[in-house]
Amino acid sequence: MLDSVSEPSIRLLVILEGTTVTGPAKNVLEFCRVSRSLNAQPVITTSVSTFVRAEEHAPKFGTRSNDLLEAASAAGVDVHSIPERFPFDPQVIGHLREQVNQLDPDIIQTHHVKSHFLVRLSGVWRTHHWIAFHHGYTDEGIRMWLYDQLDRWSLRVPSQVVTVCQPFKQNLSARGVSSSRIVVLHNAISLNWLSRNKKIDDALVPMADSTSTSRCEQERVVLAVGRLSAEKAFSDLVVAMDHLRRLRPDLFVRLVIIGEGFEKGRIERAVHDLNLQERVTLAGHVRDVRPYYRMADVLAISSVSEGSPNALLEAMAAGVPVVATSVGGIPEIVADTKTALLVEPRNPVAMASAINRLFSNSDLARALVCDARELIEKQYSTQSRARFLIGFYEQVCRSKTPSKSIRELRSFQQPTP
Repeated sequence: MLDSVSEPSIRLLVILEGTTVTGPAKNVLEFCRVSRSLNAQPVITTSVSTFVRAEEHAPKFGTRSNDLLEAASAAGVDVHSIPERFPFDPQVIGHLREQVNQLDPDIIQTHHVKSHFLVRLSGVWRTHHWIAFHHGYTDEGIRMWLYDQLDRWSLRVPSQVVTVCQPFKQNLSARGVSSSRIVVLHNAISLNWLSRNKKIDDALVPMADSTSTSRCEQERVVLAVGRLSAEKAFSDLVVAMDHLRRLRPDLFVRLVIIGEGFEKGRIERAVHDLNLQERVTLAGHVRDVRPYYRMADVLAISSVSEGSPNALLEAMAAGVPVVATSVGGIPEIVADTKTALLVEPRNPVAMASAINRLFSNSDLARALVCDARELIEKQYSTQSRARFLIGFYEQVCRSKTPSKSIRELRSFQQPTP
């Protein structure tokens, strides 16, 4: 609450989904860490809540591991859970209302279709400011299509909608979300992300992954990171590896794909059909991706749709040159031949040629890495993003209270610059 007497502060309740530390969760926990170090006003007091079933609770919360709750708790974030018995449990709506009434946040923040839908259905947006973060949609068949239709309804009432690139803003506007309520905010990364100290690592990555990241000295490694869904087009990347094998028979190049998802079977079939079993590794979900960036020679993004990919920023901060498709927010962040090599989507030949260009031209690779790190420092640092969000939260709180007749208007103090 921005109080005229005490130190100005804002209570933020972030509702997250899932049991793992995904990109949105990483951004939330990183904001909590950075905002505390900035000593900026107003002070943002963040609580994190997630939907939890009894069998998914961590030992602290129940019986089975929940990396998200563990990471938030280890990061010093106030942690809460919303119990649910099964998917679409109607009692969740009542539990959500009770938690909002108990915590009485100044702002409710949501990040996914389910959270958006339940906050709108519960009606808590009528008495509290609500910011909905939109990260794009995955292509996973009829179920996700139905979820996306629900999202069209949900996103028409939040105080503000934050999305990660201009094409997503245009898509939301076409779906009926007022463009005046949409803010574009790219993701961010810490420059020392690859070598951060163990205390911070343990907070953001509760358990070290046991997957081996060793490599032969003669190998070149192409890394790909993301959910195995259709829009990531990892099968195109497998085809690009086949072209690269024929383009450079003198090099043994291994593709390592980090992630899980519905497209795994399709990717495995492409690997088998092209006889690339020895050159493509599907590593699955890993808790800590940094060892893979340390061994990578190139990060490849083959997507046909993207927002503001964390993998792109991670590679830029880690000093790994990038070849990416020119889709979504990618060309808003990086420039071709300046901070990355960009190719058209659905063009495995162009992808293979660009990867080989980096293998063949070490000077170009070094220049891309240098300029990319400088770009992170100037425009995409976690400090810059945190400062923007603090000001943004303050602006939202100063706007008209959702329901004057129910919720008393608060008096606000202008923080010292």
